[in-house]
Amino acid sequence: MPELPEVETVRRDVSRLFVGRKLQRLVVTGRRTVRRHAPELFVRIERQELTNVGRHGKYLCLEWSDGQVLVAHLGMSGQLLVATAGDPTVAHTHAVISFDGGRELRFVDPRTFGELFLADVRAGSRRDEALPERLAELGHLGPDAAGAEPAYLEVVLAGRRAPLKSLLVDQRVLAGIGNIYADEICSEAGLRPDRAGGSLGHDEVVSLAQSARSVLAAAIAARGSTLGDQQYRDLLGNAGRYQLQHKVYGRLAMPCVSCGRSIERLRWGARSAFWCPGCQR
Repeated sequence: MPELPEVETVRRDVSRLFVGRKLQRLVVTGRRTVRRHAPELFVRIERQELTNVGRHGKYLCLEWSDGQVLVAHLGMSGQLLVATAGDPTVAHTHAVISFDGGRELRFVDPRTFGELFLADVRAGSRRDEALPERLAELGHLGPDAAGAEPAYLEVVLAGRRAPLKSLLVDQRVLAGIGNIYADEICSEAGLRPDRAGGSLGHDEVVSLAQSARSVLAAAIAARGSTLGDQQYRDLLGNAGRYQLQHKVYGRLAMPCVSCGRSIERLRWGARSAFWCPGCQR
């Protein structure tokens, strides 16, 4: 469930608390969490200093003093939680990243769709390059959705018959958007989520880009959305607040905050979307 705003909230907290600290040890207890390579490879970053915490889409990238990058993807239910060495271990803790000073980052993931892996840093890449250009495993991702630009969207949506929401959640188109924010972005832009991507006019594409940036920025400011399943929590275990500002997502049959019409749910194939038939065209 964690999407771009939730991952960005975690990124900022990890950066604030751990940049400048040295990794003491990374212990893996859940083999599926590190399914891309042997857990023993993590010894390569022991004693390295955390120099930067980056993010692209839903991927969190911990960069170390020797140039290596540890990537965390939270999947559907993953959490990174801060703890002190010796604190009781909560259920579904699959990895513990211990730093000097006694603090730990614990990777908790009940459904085990999340993962940790050491990325393949492209030879000759520079630290000032965008993460998908530096890391082979992120090369399939589109631009980060927080910086959505109309010119790019106009090109990538042109001629597309797929529904707009399906395109927004396609990580190859824009990285970081999932079900929650696709619905909220379409609502903000006044666009039906099932409209063919290629049917949008120039002004509608501009509105879509602006809405993507504004919705994601507001959600980051509110520290993300925590739904009823409580699967998203920030680094300190606190809930986000943006769910209190949702206009359509999860509000089936409730009145639209703008026009008063009841929020409905559209379905096509295996996908669905919440929307307001009075405000979205």
